[in-house]
Amino acid sequence: MAQASRQRRRGAAIIEMAFVASIFLVLLFGVMEYCRFLFFRQLITTAAREGARYAVVNTTDSTIVADTQAQVKHYMSGFDQTLPGYQCTVYKSDATGANLGSPSNAQFGQYVAVDVQCTYNPILPSFLFMGSTYTIRSRSLMYSEAN
Repeated sequence: MAQASRQRRRGAAIIEMAFVASIFLVLLFGVMEYCRFLFFRQLITTAAREGARYAVVNTTDSTIVADTQAQVKHYMSGFDQTLPGYQCTVYKSDATGANLGSPSNAQFGQYVAVDVQCTYNPILPSFLFMGSTYTIRSRSLMYSEAN
């Protein structure tokens, strides 16, 4: 009789362990996925900000758009090729971020905007009950310091 009781207890322990392990794994992978998402979000925000810093002091250059996009790619550290849907737009804007044309026309005190956008793909979307893609976008506006 003691043998049958031990067998039932061992079966219950296996079921409990499977339940606790599945919750632990979901939490562990959820934290890792969230940290990865925050990493990419911060990377894109930093790249947009540094691109805007470069653009506002070089508005007199004829190649400002290409040079600013190269600066943004430098700060993306190769992830611009890893993340699908990567786009970098440089333009003169108003306070709301609307596109007003070429940044080379920005006078002193006018906004220059750098808009960086890409698509984020989670590693385990079905396991964590997430969507398959998320769009990450960062727009940085700064006053022109040239002209």
